[in-house]
Amino acid sequence: MSSAVDVAAVERERSSLSLGGLIVLAFGALDFGLESSIVLPALPAIAREYGGSLIAVSWLATGFLLASVVAIPLFARLGDIFGRRRLLLAALGAFCVGSLMCAVADSIGLLIAGRIVQGAGAAIGPLAVGIARDALPAERLTRAFGTFVGAAGAGAAIGYVLSGLLVDHVSVAAIFWFLFGLSIALLAAATVLVPTAPPRKRVAVDFAGAALLAAGLAALLLAISKGNDWDWTSARTLGAFAGAAALLAAFLVVERSVTHPLVDPALLGRPPFPNAMVCALAVGYAFAVVVIAVPQLAALPTATGHGLGYSTTSTGLLLVPMAVTSIAAASLAGRYVDDVGPRTLMAIGSAAAVAGYTALIAAHGTAVAIATATGAIGVAVGLTVTGILALVGRSATLDKTSVATAVNAVTRTTGTAVGAAAAAAVLTGALTVGPVPAESGFTDCFLMGAIASAFALLASVLLPGRAAGRDSPTR
Repeated sequence: MSSAVDVAAVERERSSLSLGGLIVLAFGALDFGLESSIVLPALPAIAREYGGSLIAVSWLATGFLLASVVAIPLFARLGDIFGRRRLLLAALGAFCVGSLMCAVADSIGLLIAGRIVQGAGAAIGPLAVGIARDALPAERLTRAFGTFVGAAGAGAAIGYVLSGLLVDHVSVAAIFWFLFGLSIALLAAATVLVPTAPPRKRVAVDFAGAALLAAGLAALLLAISKGNDWDWTSARTLGAFAGAAALLAAFLVVERSVTHPLVDPALLGRPPFPNAMVCALAVGYAFAVVVIAVPQLAALPTATGHGLGYSTTSTGLLLVPMAVTSIAAASLAGRYVDDVGPRTLMAIGSAAAVAGYTALIAAHGTAVAIATATGAIGVAVGLTVTGILALVGRSATLDKTSVATAVNAVTRTTGTAVGAAAAAAVLTGALTVGPVPAESGFTDCFLMGAIASAFALLASVLLPGRAAGRDSPTR
């Protein structure tokens, strides 16, 4: 009886979602791309403005990612219970509040706090996928997924350029005032155009699991980011790593013991999810390295012998090719994933990332060399993220769609957070005079990215091929 009710509810939701609603979801993905990317070219300028160290300003990215890791599964779970529209509005509200906090901040600490609040809005991705999954027939899902990934890539491209224009011609705070205005507009549009979903069965929410996950990942990222300052073999560093391991182990115990876990262990153990998680972790790590290292390299004075001496605007423009190739690759992946299968997309994308990082190791002294190499990494992001997203989204049952997509996003975001913290730690460890990292620090970062990409390439053999990609989702 409940199955019949669920099917009827899904059909009502499908018929009520308008084109305008889908456009709002796409713009929500674009907003996420903006929120996550717009600060990256500005990190050197923010360090000068607020007197922050390289590690401190890197937490503007890491804090955002840490909050994302917790908010994505929590909001997705709440969305499956209370309705995805409500949580979509809450995610957009987090963007609004966090942006306002950053806009009025007068210290690096308050700026990081605002970015953490902004990170809660990252749940908009899995929620949008869940709404689209409910609303669209199976044959249109992969194209919608490609659209969402492409929109996020477009947001990143716009963010890279807009960051420089706002910082160089207005102020650092102008970045966050812009984000605040955009989020307010999207919140109003979503309120009008995204329909209320049918009610679902209400169950207990695993807040204990969310707290343990947040604490465990925070301890892990703290240990990585402070390892150079504390000494990697010191009691504080080893204690932070041990605490992270204990907290994450407790998280797994809680997830196995509660009736309605934040991350369903049964879901994690059922193919193709474990294989997809391995690939997502490697992809996230590989992507993080380039977006932390390249802005720092571009902003260094030419007198260092390896810096480009770029302004924030020029640094943002340098990152645009990566975003553009990501958009193009995501569009192609969304169109052809059913024909070639997620395994092929993952393999091609990972190989492109290996080639890009290898090129950066060999030559990173000119804009052309950096733009060409990062363009290859953009291809990797577009192909791999869309392929994994399509696989996960179409393999879950309807009531687990947002959670399944969230688990994938959490895994990738965890990889990104760890990669960002590791890259910042490597560059900090390579400091020579003042805040200037030696060239060897950047080479080591690019080597880390190449190794992670190679691991993703090896892991791609674990993904299903073309036949599995054609499977219809379980309704």
